[in-house]
Amino acid sequence: WYQRRVREAVVSTQSTGGRGATKRDGEHSCDIGTQYLTHWKRDAFFKPYLRELKSTHVIRELQGEIVNPPTKYNGEGEGECTHYIAPKGMNSLSKYFLSGSNVFYRNKVASVKKKENKLEVTNTEGRSAVFDCVVFTIPAPQLLEIDMDIDVQTRENISKVQFTPRFSLMLVFEETAEFDWVMKYHDDDIVRFTVWDNRKRMQGLDPTLLVHASAPWSVSKTDVLTKEEAGKEMLARVRDLIPELPAPIKMVPHFWRYGQIYKPYPGTPSYTTISNKPLIMAGGDSFMRTSNLSVCAQSAEVLADKIKEYFNIPKFSVSEIEKI
Repeated sequence: WYQRRVREAVVSTQSTGGRGATKRDGEHSCDIGTQYLTHWKRDAFFKPYLRELKSTHVIRELQGEIVNPPTKYNGEGEGECTHYIAPKGMNSLSKYFLSGSNVFYRNKVASVKKKENKLEVTNTEGRSAVFDCVVFTIPAPQLLEIDMDIDVQTRENISKVQFTPRFSLMLVFEETAEFDWVMKYHDDDIVRFTVWDNRKRMQGLDPTLLVHASAPWSVSKTDVLTKEEAGKEMLARVRDLIPELPAPIKMVPHFWRYGQIYKPYPGTPSYTTISNKPLIMAGGDSFMRTSNLSVCAQSAEVLADKIKEYFNIPKFSVSEIEKI
């Protein structure tokens, strides 16, 4: 019913997934950011999302061992948890949630200007479109790169948001020895995490190892090394950590300037309003205490409720929606 009243356009600078991206390089593919989804038993909020993603086969439980996992996964403090992976790649989660939406890829917003009671959004190539409201879910520091009016206090709060950067490296092999692990966390100053992506997803792909650098090392090398230079240093260390590895037939480095949230927006309010009328809001993990799919969904629900209030769209329960 509401879709007859609301038409949305999703603008993305890259392909689907963001930090949950699946890199495709020729015939090879690999999750290069988020590797798996962790559901904590105590997290009742995310259970409906989990049921839907499982029933539609977007995700399934991880099969295989995680070696040397963070202590938060062993039941201490955070409680019991289950890990899930996406057989078609982590970006399939974003594709699922965006199905039915109008998505415009490889568009970067340059400015947002008020035009009477609407908003004119212009991209970096000079093309523009007019909207009734605009919602940003990009890392908050990127908001300050856009030409739009932001009050002094909000701008100051946004400037306090910090993310940890991260280098990653995709290695493809013709063949490798058999390993008894799928994922492994390393106590190393350069390499923090490695995962056999083909075994994790149980896909008939060439052996593909994804390597994540440690956060401190990534911070120290940001704007010092190119991603290619960082990739070479990471490969050398991985060979020390896993001496059985042969020479890769393909090496694809990647750099995430905005990895996981380090210092969120003051007060972690789930979202912030940049303009009340016309409505401009920003949400996502920049405004939450941590970076995971559950908190991003919580922020999204708050944003959705605010949009409904703004457009006077009634809120329905699930049973009421099914009757419409």
